[in-house]
Amino acid sequence: MVRFFLLLVVLFSAQALATDKSREELEDVVEEGSIESFIANAIAHAKATVKPTTLEAISADLRPHDKEYFPESDKPVPTVLFFHGCSGPTASHEQDWAKRFNGEGIGMIAVDSYAGRGIDWQQACNMQAMTPWQRSADILATIEDVKNDSRVDAEQLYVAGFSHGAVTIWAALAQASANSAPIGLKEWPQVGFEQHVQGAFMFYGTCMQPWTVDVDAVQFLAEEDRYIEEEVCQAYLPNHPQQAGELTLKLYEGATHTFDHADPNQANIEAGSKYDPVATEDAWQTMLSMIKGGN
Repeated sequence: MVRFFLLLVVLFSAQALATDKSREELEDVVEEGSIESFIANAIAHAKATVKPTTLEAISADLRPHDKEYFPESDKPVPTVLFFHGCSGPTASHEQDWAKRFNGEGIGMIAVDSYAGRGIDWQQACNMQAMTPWQRSADILATIEDVKNDSRVDAEQLYVAGFSHGAVTIWAALAQASANSAPIGLKEWPQVGFEQHVQGAFMFYGTCMQPWTVDVDAVQFLAEEDRYIEEEVCQAYLPNHPQQAGELTLKLYEGATHTFDHADPNQANIEAGSKYDPVATEDAWQTMLSMIKGGN
């Protein structure tokens, strides 16, 4: 049971490399209380420590560090907003996905949540900084900013997140459902989240509180993931609100965390992750079908 619950403690980590002492402390947390109380405590800590900010300030931190990938086109194109895992951006990972998207006439903007803020990836992996309930504001700021980009069809936005990025997307879906502001913002910003976001792709994340916005979503899960138990989402799925967008679970036999990294970074390697081209191709076809179906 400890491993089952520990997955939610380390769900933010594509490379959950906390010290042995930290891991023991995390196990103590989950043994002593429910997942709901753990999440509530994590959110409360973030609310107590995160300084107030605005979408404009967030944009100033983010936009200089965006990596933008667009196909040649004489008209705006559907665009994927791409959110890295807790170890930070991996150039080859972004470029591999961008090549696929661009080849089908789809744009991609990879958002770096760390560089403009001076955040070390270990701070995020250990939940000392930039929890998903705060980072969800990065999604909102990016939606607002791309409305002014002539290359982007802002009515056809998709969000893709990986590990910490996947949980960030789930947090945004839940916050959008409740009009609840991300941590650090005074109120939920009216960026037209449900209007502009047509689909959500969450890789090796997990399922948390229910959301009700009309955004179709896919969870791509790995059977041999050390950090995420597929049973959590399998237990959630029957209770997914009927009025919400459709939630699809894709479980890949034998796949590991970060299975779509053809050239994994050292942290991924040390975490036992392996590239799975079959799972990656299936995930790609699933995303492509959703995007093409939305045009």
